[in-house]
Parts: sequence; C-alpha cells; structure tokens
Amino acid sequence: MGGLSAAQNQMLATAPAEMKPFLEAQMKMQKEQELNQLIAQMMKQMHEMGMSVLKNIGG
Repeated sequence: MGGLSAAQNQMLATAPAEMKPFLEAQMKMQKEQELNQLIAQMMKQMHEMGMSVLKNIGG
C-alpha cells in the first residue's frame, strides 16, 4: 500500500476485505488527480511568468 498516508492506511485496515482493493484504487486515483492538478497549475504559472517577461521587454 505504498504512497498512501497513515490515515488512508488506517481506513483501509478497518475496511471490509471485499472493499479494500476498490478503496485503495480510489485513493491512488485521487492522489494521481491531485498531482496532475498541481503540475497543470505550475505549468500555467510558468507560462504566465514567461508572458509577463515578454510583455515587460516589449515583445
């Protein structure tokens, strides 16, 4: 169960056995979505910084 927080691991430990694979997959998908959002936001900010530099140069 690598990559999950202690709280998520505790939730998985107390979940019924038949739900554990589903819950683990759901938690991993959520982490992946959060990472994708972070990367997209960083790329947007980098683009905006570059545009600001060009605008200030007079491009």
